[in-house]
Order: sequence, then C-alpha cells, then structure tokens
Amino acid sequence: MKTYKFLGDLVERFVGQMRRAGFADPLRVVGFGAFIAATIVCIVALSALSGAAQTAAGQQANQSTSGNAENGRVVFEKQGCNKCHGAQGEGVGVPGQAGGVPRIASTALALPAFVQLVRSPKGQMPPFGNQKVSDAEVADVYAFLRALTPAGKPEAAAPESAKKGERLFNAYGCYECHGYQGQGSTQTGGSRLGPPRIPLSAFVSYVRAPTGQMPPYTAKAVSSEDLGEMYAFLQSIPQPAPAKSIPLLNQ
Repeated sequence: MKTYKFLGDLVERFVGQMRRAGFADPLRVVGFGAFIAATIVCIVALSALSGAAQTAAGQQANQSTSGNAENGRVVFEKQGCNKCHGAQGEGVGVPGQAGGVPRIASTALALPAFVQLVRSPKGQMPPFGNQKVSDAEVADVYAFLRALTPAGKPEAAAPESAKKGERLFNAYGCYECHGYQGQGSTQTGGSRLGPPRIPLSAFVSYVRAPTGQMPPYTAKAVSSEDLGEMYAFLQSIPQPAPAKSIPLLNQ
C-alpha cells in the first residue's frame, strides 16, 4: 500500500509539472517522465530482491527445522537410544502389563513436543539436557525417526527357537548371573531379562555394549543369530504374577 501511495504522489507531481509547463517544454516533461519510469523500475527490482531473500530465508528455516536424518541416526546410536527403543525405534509393548518401551518411529509428535519429551521425559527414561544433546541434534533425531517406516506387530517366538535359545543361554553361561529363567539375581547383580521389555535390536545393542559390570559380547564372541534365539527363549518366559495377586504378600 505504501508503494502505491508513493507512485500516486509521483503521478500527481507529474501532472502538475505538465500543467505548469503548459506542454511548452517537452524535454523537461520527458525528463520527469523518465525519472518516474526509473523509480518504478527500482521499486520493482527492490521488491523482487526482497521476495527472493524472504524465500531463501524461509527455505533455510525449513531446512533447520526438518533436521538431518543421517546425522540423527548417528546421534540416536551415540546417545544409546537404540539400547531401549531399538535400532529402528520400534519399541515393544508388554501385553497385559504396564511397562515396556514405547514405539517412537515414525513419531507422530510435532517437533516442539518431541523436544519437550526428550528434555523432560516420563517414566524411567532419563532426561537429555542441552549440555548432553543440542536442539539441532534433537531435530536431527526427530528427522531420522520421521523417515522410518512404522514397525509392524512383532511375531511370537517359535517353540523350536525358544528351546534352542534356552540351550544357548545356558551354554554361554548367561544363567550364572541372570538365572536359568532370566529372573535376575541380587547376589550376582544380574538384572531381570525375561520376558524382555525391549525390542530384539535393543537387546543385541545392549549385549554388544552393556553398562554396569556386565562384560561386552562382540559378534566374534556370540553371533546376532544366537542372540536372536536367546531373545526368543526369554520371550517365551511367562510374565510374573502381580504382587497383589499373591495372598502371602498381601497379609
């Protein structure tokens, strides 16, 4: 609107100049007309440049908010997110029981809500502050998860896999710390494993690079196929009965 008002003022000045000149001085009129034409050209050029700058800024803003999916995958693994949520963010639920790791791929959250959840999570997930992972890195992880295909419903373990997994579980000596049924032990410090509440890919990732006193098991020590069989065995272990259902514990 300001541009149109400015052009209107120029036209009004041009008409007044023509009247005062009485058309007796064509060069003077033509010169003023050339001034108006040059002014219009400059305004159009400035408008075009301004529009291009706004478009470039918008594209840059969109790029910064969309994130880098490949770098997001690196950050996802570096921060150990795959050890709970799985390499593809597939998560795992526990039928009939509270708990499990939620599926986060492909996340349906908006980026601000996703950042807020990472900074102040619910449940057992630890918070990730700005000093641990930047906003740009969180945006990259968000882009990585958005690019993933939503995982389907996990299939039940086959009985033969569970039996083979039990033999491997004992052969590798896992029972020495975690018990024969993966129930864990306070004496050995082995955590409860069965049934697992993390997806298979997270289970493998944790065995490869565990925390605490557990030694790492590389692919040379135990293959991913064997770990898959042991995971099937742990999956076949029934859920423990809730404490409120045991009369002795409710006296």
